[in-house]
Amino acid sequence: MSQKIIGITCSNSPDPHETWDFCKIYVPSSYIEGINQTEALPFLIPIQEDLTLAESYVQKVDALLFTGGQDVHPMFYGQDPLPELQGFSQIRDRWEQTLLQVAIAQHKPILAICRGFQAINVFLGGTLYQDLSYFEHSNRPKVQHVQDNYQIIYPHHSLTIQKPSVLYDLLGQETSRVNSCHHQGIKDLAPGLKAIAWSSDGLIEAFQSSKEYPPILGVQWHPEMMIQHNDEMLPLFQWLADV
Repeated sequence: MSQKIIGITCSNSPDPHETWDFCKIYVPSSYIEGINQTEALPFLIPIQEDLTLAESYVQKVDALLFTGGQDVHPMFYGQDPLPELQGFSQIRDRWEQTLLQVAIAQHKPILAICRGFQAINVFLGGTLYQDLSYFEHSNRPKVQHVQDNYQIIYPHHSLTIQKPSVLYDLLGQETSRVNSCHHQGIKDLAPGLKAIAWSSDGLIEAFQSSKEYPPILGVQWHPEMMIQHNDEMLPLFQWLADV
């Protein structure tokens, strides 16, 4: 059996020193390490302005990992930007929207993390809270969804997991604790996606796809960082390599 290849989406940012080029395209090494701990081979997919290249990239991989990063521009879900909107990249948004369309057409499995989780929801027709200060959490105590960066490898808040679900099958439990580093969240879940995990204040923390799509698992937290502490979240990466 040949080694599976996992395509990993990249981030982009200006070079603060402008030593060689204005823009850097990169991926944090923790995503690569997550794939390395399976038997699959990580393959970086750079951001491209030529959207026609998406089909060729997706054809070369067996599955895709949509990574974290900037906010998704709210124009992709029909809203104007609010003051709390943080950094964004419309070039990345358009590229990943196209990658998703091609991946669905080619029936390629997807694991989506943080921004990737939010982006897939948007690109399939859902919406976001541009900032969690707008999140209506009823009478439940509000959870702190942004923990200190130096603590990011450790679990931070509790999680309730739907049984049955892909996530329950992977973790084997109906509750867990996860790290948290996001100021936005899912407001309206896209058609064809099913919520399968929630924080204690009711925010959607994970979804899986319905049968109309290839296997898609999305999580709001950062399992690639948590596996630097222990291997509890490693099954998510193994799922992507095996599915």
